[in-house]
Parts: sequence; C-alpha cells; structure tokens
Amino acid sequence: MKKTRLILSATLFISMLSFALFSSCDKDTNCYLEVKVYDSMTKIPIPNAEVEIYQNGGTVYALGYTDGGGKFATHFVAPAIVEIRAKLDIYSDTIRIGERRATGSVRLAEGETKVAQLAMTDQIFYE
Repeated sequence: MKKTRLILSATLFISMLSFALFSSCDKDTNCYLEVKVYDSMTKIPIPNAEVEIYQNGGTVYALGYTDGGGKFATHFVAPAIVEIRAKLDIYSDTIRIGERRATGSVRLAEGETKVAQLAMTDQIFYE
C-alpha cells in the first residue's frame, strides 16, 4: 500500500514538474491600441476616417480607416509613446475641398489595451 502511494506520488510529481518546465508561459508583450473617432458636437462616431499612428523617430507605424462604429484597432510588438492623427476628407459634389482633423497621443504598455478617443471638430482645413 505504501509502495503504491509512493509510486503514484512520484508519478504525479514528475508529471507536474515536466508540465511546469515545458509548457508555454509566455507573457503577452504586445501593445494594443483602439482609436475611437467621433464628432465633438454630436458625439456620433465617424466612419471611414483615416487614422495614422506613428512614433517620432521610431519604427512604430500603422495606417487604417475607422469602421462603421468609428473604431480602428491595431497592435504593436513593443511599448512606445505614439502620436495619432485622424482625418476625414470633405467633398463638395465630387471635388475634395479639405479635411476635418483630430490628433492625440498615448503611451502603449506591454500586454495592455489602450483606448484613444479623438474628437473631430467641424473645422475644415482647406488646401
């Protein structure tokens, strides 16, 4: 009886030790960023806004468009402080006359999801 218990205990110990040594316990080091672009007056999300995320002098860069709910999400492999620009082209008939803009910045940390909210004003920047 004691011999059986000893064998079972040893087997269980070896199984647990090998699981602990060989299983993957990798920490999530990605940095997640969700950008929400909305109208500053109405608080309505702005779809199809171009979102640019960059790091001055760094290698972090992403470019995309907000979805129907005014969101754009991405991830990076390293922590960084990033600048965010959003713009929405404004047209008169079929001619582009300018754009609405919003800017911000955020610090990205390992394993965290940050949400950046950018409020676009009604101001149009003409070119």
